[in-house]
Amino acid sequence: MAGEVEVAQVLLYARDLKAQYDATRAREQDLRLAHGRLQAAHRQSLRYADDLKGTHDRLQRAFFQSLLGLANALEAKDPYTRGHSERVARLAEQLALRIGCSRSEARIIAQAGLLHDLGKIGMPEAVLRKAGPLTEEEWRLMREHPVVGAQIVAPLEFFSEGARIVRHHHERSDGSGYPAGLSGEAIPLGARIVAVADVYDALTSDRPYRGSLGRAAALDHIEEAAGHLLDPEIVSAFLRLVSDGCPDPRL
Repeated sequence: MAGEVEVAQVLLYARDLKAQYDATRAREQDLRLAHGRLQAAHRQSLRYADDLKGTHDRLQRAFFQSLLGLANALEAKDPYTRGHSERVARLAEQLALRIGCSRSEARIIAQAGLLHDLGKIGMPEAVLRKAGPLTEEEWRLMREHPVVGAQIVAPLEFFSEGARIVRHHHERSDGSGYPAGLSGEAIPLGARIVAVADVYDALTSDRPYRGSLGRAAALDHIEEAAGHLLDPEIVSAFLRLVSDGCPDPRL
């Protein structure tokens, strides 16, 4: 009898072990299925994220192209400034590469050059095309255009550095510029580069208040402005670029 009891207990113990084993296997199978579903959901989420990023990038590019269209439309209305931003952009890119900026940095600086005067779209045409000196109130309006331009491009997340360049391209090395009165290296590098390109193209273009200067006279003005209006190192790099035969047709 004792032997039969022991056998019965062993059999019960074996059945319990098997039941636990079967339950464990079932839980493992459920976990594998759940893990598979999670992996599939993760892959689907990644695909959705890629699709959203692609859509976002396309929208950003479309917005940027729309801003370029606005900038071009602004210049097209005025024969004195037509093509100005494109020339500034080309020259700024060449100058950025000359001083050692990477190609991606130079591209952002060039894009900022294309949009640097976008804020003038909110300025009265009578002020933009005035042949005589501006009044104090007109100058106040004109000094707002870098801030307005930076606000317009602010929604472009990839263009945050470009927005800083647009905002500060009228700062001056001695702190006499606007809108923030920054000086020296506190001015973003890209803004200092665009400033030199902007001044050179403005000097060599006809404006309502004066005729264009010749190349030699414009270069003299640029050199004289080094250290108080323009960054002296950027000016030196610009003059070397010119002496080495800059490919820009304006030079």
